[in-house]
Amino acid sequence: MPAMNRLTLASVLVLFGVAVCHASGSYVPRPPRHVSKADRKGTAIDSERYGVGRAIVLSTGEVTLPKSPDASLIESQRQQLLAVDATLTEEVRRKARLSELAGRLTPAQLDSVVFYLGVRFPPRQAGPTL
Repeated sequence: MPAMNRLTLASVLVLFGVAVCHASGSYVPRPPRHVSKADRKGTAIDSERYGVGRAIVLSTGEVTLPKSPDASLIESQRQQLLAVDATLTEEVRRKARLSELAGRLTPAQLDSVVFYLGVRFPPRQAGPTL
């Protein structure tokens, strides 16, 4: 009989342990997604453009760019990239090195770079001065 009591006691403890574990809180299979600033404004983020722009700016190697720039595109792309560069902080400017991209981007890649930087580093708003 003592072996039967030990088996019963062990079964009760296992069932009690399982019940306590299930009652310890809800299980979330995936943590909630961080809502970006653009999402809060109601603007949809084009993940493809964002990804291409990010890969180009961060030089991840996912997007290959030509070694030599196209002379016919250098000036127009440089003007667009300098306009975006002016809205960035000094730290981001140093890391992004946008001037090196002028003339090496296709129109779609240039659009992706501008889109990525606009979403990731929104232009600074001039606040009220005191």
